Amino acid sequence: MNLIVLTVIASLFYSFSTFHVVTKLFDKRGPNQKKTLLLSTVAILLHLAVLVNSIFTDSGQDLSFANVALLICWLIVVSVTTVSLRFPATLLLPVVYGFAAILLIASLFIPHHVILQSVNFELGLVSHISLAFMAYCVLIIATLYAIQFYFINRRLKQKDMSIVTSHLPPLMLVERQLFHLVSMGTLLLTFALASGFIFIDDVFAKGYVHKTVLSLFAWVLFVAVAWGHKYRGWRGKSSVITTICAATLLTLAYFGSRFVQEVILGKF
Repeated sequence: MNLIVLTVIASLFYSFSTFHVVTKLFDKRGPNQKKTLLLSTVAILLHLAVLVNSIFTDSGQDLSFANVALLICWLIVVSVTTVSLRFPATLLLPVVYGFAAILLIASLFIPHHVILQSVNFELGLVSHISLAFMAYCVLIIATLYAIQFYFINRRLKQKDMSIVTSHLPPLMLVERQLFHLVSMGTLLLTFALASGFIFIDDVFAKGYVHKTVLSLFAWVLFVAVAWGHKYRGWRGKSSVITTICAATLLTLAYFGSRFVQEVILGKF
């Protein structure tokens, strides 16, 4: 199947999933889980097919900005969908599905020309990249939980009783999951940064300095959130804002320069 057609169909199924969940967002029974799972599973499989066909080309492996973004997006979608089978994630699903739908369409207009003829990374570098990927995915999901926590908490403070009878998860459950994810993601980010200092020759060289500095700033903020919650009982708006700021810095560290070089300046 043509890659463009495959991408559009995957985006459509994500859109169908988003629409189904959004229309049942405040329904007491919530969205039909079987229908949601069916639509999202088709979208996820099509998304995977897009990734395989887009990354593995006849010329080599295309690890462009767009493909790396699609890969991380797919990992996040799979993670959130899996979590939703056990815990209510009604607010998170339309966000990740909607974003995936938009990103898939956007990828059709973003250059894909970063071809590696042969990928032969050393074990240490592979470990660093794997840890960085896992840390980023976990911390982005934690950020989504932070937004969900803020939304539910605000509605409760406004004494909106519809939030109590809705299918949305209990506030305390969201809070517990949020700080568990922040702690786990921060630990992974710690290992990722440590492995970078060990296996990359000069992390403050011209090509790495912005990534290193932004990642360290993000790490400090995530550590502050995790430590503050555990030892000082921090929660609420300040923790949510700090988490979002840290996730933004980490996104800039991971994708900022590549987006500018590949998409805006057109350098490959």
